[in-house]
Amino acid sequence: MATLEEISSDLGMVATLVDPRGMILLHAGDYPEICLRVRRRPEALSFVCGQSSQALMKEAERSRGPVVELCQIGLCKMVIPLFHGDRFLGAVASCSRALVGEELDPFLLSQELGIGEEEAEGLLASPGEIEEERVWEVARRWDGRLKSLLDGAAKGQPL
Repeated sequence: MATLEEISSDLGMVATLVDPRGMILLHAGDYPEICLRVRRRPEALSFVCGQSSQALMKEAERSRGPVVELCQIGLCKMVIPLFHGDRFLGAVASCSRALVGEELDPFLLSQELGIGEEEAEGLLASPGEIEEERVWEVARRWDGRLKSLLDGAAKGQPL
């Protein structure tokens, strides 16, 4: 849990541990209002979070390295795959801030949540922004640290 809390603190985003299917096992940090609203509506959760999360998980598993991309409404998502040898264990993922310079989609959000575009624009302002290079810096650093931890565990060292 301390690792997730550190990642969440590093990025100012929610950090999660997910299984190989993308199911959240643990999370650290607070979701911004926009994410809470999306998560309360199953069809929005599936479209806004689910589709991009599944695609990122597959890409991270395939590449065996971190992936940074946007969800359907334009918020940043980061996925760091976890392996034990060749076995894919799941991932550490982080999300919920806008990338500086990226446009968010208030129309799509309004449609998914059944709200007006003005309210959607207000929600899109809630998560704050982060530089993409900062996300990649944290992703690369934690990818190395997590690989070292898992390699040590494979050799019988405690996590």
